[in-house]
Amino acid sequence: MASREDREDPGYGDGMMTSSTEEGAYLLLHLKHTILNPETARNLEHMKSKILSGIKLKSPSGSKRKALRIQEPEAPQAREATNGAARGRSLPRELQFQQQERGGLFYGNYTPPDLPPIPSLQNLIQDCSKPFEKQLALSDVKDNQCRLSMNKEDVENNIMPLLRNGENRNEGIDVTTYDMAGNEYPMVFKIWATKVHVLTGGWKTFCNDLRLVENQDFVTLWIFRHVDNGGLCFAIHSRRLPVFEPIKKKRPIRKNYH
Repeated sequence: MASREDREDPGYGDGMMTSSTEEGAYLLLHLKHTILNPETARNLEHMKSKILSGIKLKSPSGSKRKALRIQEPEAPQAREATNGAARGRSLPRELQFQQQERGGLFYGNYTPPDLPPIPSLQNLIQDCSKPFEKQLALSDVKDNQCRLSMNKEDVENNIMPLLRNGENRNEGIDVTTYDMAGNEYPMVFKIWATKVHVLTGGWKTFCNDLRLVENQDFVTLWIFRHVDNGGLCFAIHSRRLPVFEPIKKKRPIRKNYH
């Protein structure tokens, strides 16, 4: 039985972990790409350091090891989505997108500003749409697609009111797309023969630069007219969430009262 002095030693208990070195190392290996809550991640990081120091494991390259990924969940819905995925089940999809008063549908506890938060564009935005959000699908990030498809209702509500005479969606409209750092990407907004509205052209470069992936990445779009030249512009913000399957958008049913 351990003495009182041993139990009060700050390092007491570390020896208990070294006795299960192989089991702990195996666990950490399978948690390499797992998004953990902060407390669990810190505990595992402490265990890892003790295990590695106990077996004197050295990196061949001499480089610093990366810490376990710690990510604060943005909202209770995000935590539930993570737990649901871990248990091999999903939440009711209709509960996962929330309707905002402005009319947009946004995942979780998230309300984007009315204007894109890009400092370099503060005085250059003329008419601007309300923001709307899309969860990226596999077809949006596949190399052979090279386009961002948009929901018909989002296009009609937010993009169509900004179009001018002479701008032909069938032929394609040249647009400038901005990321949140203010970098510009020339793209084309058009409607395909399948009646799907898309951003194409520079979308592939944008997607690669931001390393966007399907399902986990949600993009918020603002569409506006540039003050200087009147050109049609898009601003896109992306956020990554612990969501690993497509989520259905369920818009509220509008009731007609007579």
